[in-house]
Formats: sequence, structure tokens, C-alpha cells
Amino acid sequence: MIIDAHLHADCRPVEDFTNMNMAGVKAIVSCAYDPLEMKKSNVSFEHFDRIVFREEKRVQNEGIKYYCAVGVHPRAIPVDYKLVIEKLPEYLEKDNVIAIGEIGLEKADDIEQEVFIEQLKFADEYNQRVIVHTPRNNKKEVTDIITGLLDEHINPKLVQLDHVDFSIVDSLIDKEYSLGITVQPLKMSVKDTVKMLENYGFDRFILDSDISYAPSNPMSLPETKHELEKNSVNSSNIDKVMFKNVSKFYKLKL
Repeated sequence: MIIDAHLHADCRPVEDFTNMNMAGVKAIVSCAYDPLEMKKSNVSFEHFDRIVFREEKRVQNEGIKYYCAVGVHPRAIPVDYKLVIEKLPEYLEKDNVIAIGEIGLEKADDIEQEVFIEQLKFADEYNQRVIVHTPRNNKKEVTDIITGLLDEHINPKLVQLDHVDFSIVDSLIDKEYSLGITVQPLKMSVKDTVKMLENYGFDRFILDSDISYAPSNPMSLPETKHELEKNSVNSSNIDKVMFKNVSKFYKLKL
């Protein structure tokens, strides 16, 4: 079994999910992000409504269990973002909503940090898990700010810190977060992912494809599993990064 711990189902064709299921992906977590200019909260709510209420049937018709997350992405902050945060509890009551996300920092300016902190405080108060975005640009510098805010405002055991690569893994490996490796053409390759797992172990990591409107590979996790098997990695370690670690983090019963 494979669980894809972070992707964006609403911008992918149904054929992707058909193929992913045939390759062993049996559950996904679809996150809020920035498909539109979220200038006002009503646009954010339309985006959340599609993720929470419309995508589940489309994905589950292809035999994949559907989970999702909603939150204010750092590239999608409306001017009235407080209204979005105030309505998060309504979405989190839904059975398929298992986290707040993806949230985080992109440029780490004042407004991004303000929105990020408010969502972290909310998540910590209500014991909600968060999926945290780290950027491509100035990755180490911005991630250092992110971890500082995480350590100040939320229980680290509630955090899935995503898009981990070799530039930041050393500063994160001793934290209590679940570390997400994004196997994607512009992030971590299959071979780099296998190398990281072999170097740092299998207990701390979960995997995701982050398929979206950006360059993506819906088969990246099945390809990673195949590469691990080719490298004669113990099957119990493969199971950890493919589904056991993420199942434990979210307390999923599949």
C-alpha cells in the first residue's frame, strides 16, 4: 500500500488517480494551495469547498481513499484572511478533513508570518495536525524562520514539515516533526529520495508527490517504492515510508 501524503487533486485529471491506484496508491491527502488569486475570503471558501465536498467522489470512484486539508497558503492570503481562519472549525468537523494545510512561509514577510502564527496557534489549541510548506527559494533561511515559529507556537508532534531536501534535512532530523519528502521533478528525484532515506533512516519520513499544476509525476511514489525494492531495502522499512508513518501520524484506519 502507498499513501500520498500531500497533493492537489483538484487540478489533476481522473486518469491520474486511475493509474495511481493501479500502481498501489490507496489513499491521498489533498491540500489547499494557490490555484487562484485569493484576493478575498470568498475565493478561499470556494477553493476549500471544492477540496472538501467535490473531489472526494471523483477520487474515490477510482478506488483511492480521499483525505484533505484546508488552510491559508502563504501564496494565497486574502485581505480578509481572518474570516478564513475563523471558519476553519466548520471544515475540520468534516470526516475527510484531517489537517490544516498547506500553510507555511514563502518569502517570510510580516503578513505571511502573521497568518502562519495565527493558524499554528489555532492548531495547537485544538490539537489539529498541520501540513507545513517550505519554499524553493532561500529554502534554508526561510525554513529556519519556520522552525523557530513552530517551536514557539505548536506541539511539534502535530507537524508534517514538507518539501524536505538535502539543504535542510540536517537541521530537522533531530526535531519531533514528521518530515515530508516531496518526490517531484523540481524538488527531490526518486534516486535522491532513496539516498536520503538510506542516509537518515526510515522512521522519521513520509513521502508525497505534490502533484499540482506545476511539473509533476503521479507515479513518483510507486517509482520510489520500486527503486527501494531494487536496492534490496528491507520491506518493513519500505512500508514505514510508504504508509505506516503517515498512518500513525494521522491515526488513519485503512
